[in-house]
Amino acid sequence: MYLYRLDAETSAGTLALVLVAEGEEQAFTAAEEHIERHFLPAPSIGEISIVEKKRITPGAGYII
Repeated sequence: MYLYRLDAETSAGTLALVLVAEGEEQAFTAAEEHIERHFLPAPSIGEISIVEKKRITPGAGYII
């Protein structure tokens, strides 16, 4: 499992996301799902990019 830090360009602006996933494809899918659940109505999603990727270990994290 990995801890991902992603940036998403949306019609609501640039969003920073931190999530856990087994691979990059799952990370992108989870990011889209979280964005759609967080906003009403859901913003259009342009580009999602991985900023950082770390293995999950005790103390792993990001400063945003």
